[in-house]
Amino acid sequence: MKLTHDLSVDFCGKHFINPFSIAASPPSDRRERIERAFEAGWAGAVFKTTSVEEEPVHLAYPIMSACAGRGLNAYGNIDLISERHINEICSDTRYLKERYPDRILIGSIMARNRGEWELLVHELEEAGIDMIECSMSCPQGDGSGVIPVTDPGMTKEVTGWIRDARRKDTPIIVKLTPMVANLTEIALAAKEGGADAVCAIDSVHGYCGIDLDTMLPKLSVGGKSTYCGISGPAVKPVALACVSELARTVGLPVAGVGGISTWEDAAEFLLLGAGTLQLCTAVMRNGFGIIAKLLHGLDGYMQEKGFERVSDMVGKCLDTFEDHEKLDRSAKRTAVRNPELCIGCGKCCTACQNNGYGAIRMEGKQPVINPDQCRGCGFCTLACPEEGCLTIQET
Repeated sequence: MKLTHDLSVDFCGKHFINPFSIAASPPSDRRERIERAFEAGWAGAVFKTTSVEEEPVHLAYPIMSACAGRGLNAYGNIDLISERHINEICSDTRYLKERYPDRILIGSIMARNRGEWELLVHELEEAGIDMIECSMSCPQGDGSGVIPVTDPGMTKEVTGWIRDARRKDTPIIVKLTPMVANLTEIALAAKEGGADAVCAIDSVHGYCGIDLDTMLPKLSVGGKSTYCGISGPAVKPVALACVSELARTVGLPVAGVGGISTWEDAAEFLLLGAGTLQLCTAVMRNGFGIIAKLLHGLDGYMQEKGFERVSDMVGKCLDTFEDHEKLDRSAKRTAVRNPELCIGCGKCCTACQNNGYGAIRMEGKQPVINPDQCRGCGFCTLACPEEGCLTIQET
């Protein structure tokens, strides 16, 4: 299938051939993996976060587990930064930029002090990196007990160090965690410090759980475990909230990441303000080849909705937000059933009787809705197993 639209995007002055990049992760931790990603059609890659050569990095294995049995919606990892240090990343950068000059390479860095941040910036710029992503938000921590982007003052200060270290005006992206009281405050601090863009979100602080048969952690390292970073489709609603909040309030470009698995997910992130997109967990599960479905799906959606360029989509739905106290309370809304889709399971009745307003009753095997009693709360639509059978409509 041939693409019918130009899917390229411009982000912080850099031209991406499409919105999709590999996030900082194991899929971007080897030169040959990034080569395979570029050959498949990915526009960019964020190297797995690196450090100065003197920094010891010792991973504990296994580093990843599903959070609910073998469920596919949430994953936890205790992975840390790359075991490959800045010298190797710079070597890869030179190699890849020579062979893929139209692709965007982003260096992700983490350091413990100003000198290390400055050294990492200098090395990456010298190697020809396109952008620098500052990893100050990893929920697994770096051993110091301090995550800079949970504090506005530290965020501004560290971002300023990185800004001042630049010699080539390489765009700086500050990666943010949702695990803060006021995300906008943190992002504005990054902006004041000199960030050119923000990236949201990093993985979410969590714990994979306990195996009830063995009573050992689901992510077990010799019978022990620790807190981890949660990723995958389960974090998508959190990421959408953060991306849209930042796009509405901060005035910086936003790189969206967190739970993107399909072209539909990608479209939502774009419509809510993401200017470019990063994927990790979906690639780990399905391989670099998913880029074809992402591109063709997004292309088809643009055709259907009349978008000429991806940039036309960015932030298109931000005007749908309203303060809670201003939401319309005057219209009458009720549940409406499509009898052709109803299977008569009665789950809507159970939900209404126990959670709603008792407006649904069963007559034989058919649910009957009393419109005078229904308030349109929506609980029945969540309980119904048949998509589209129950909808909330204005009456």
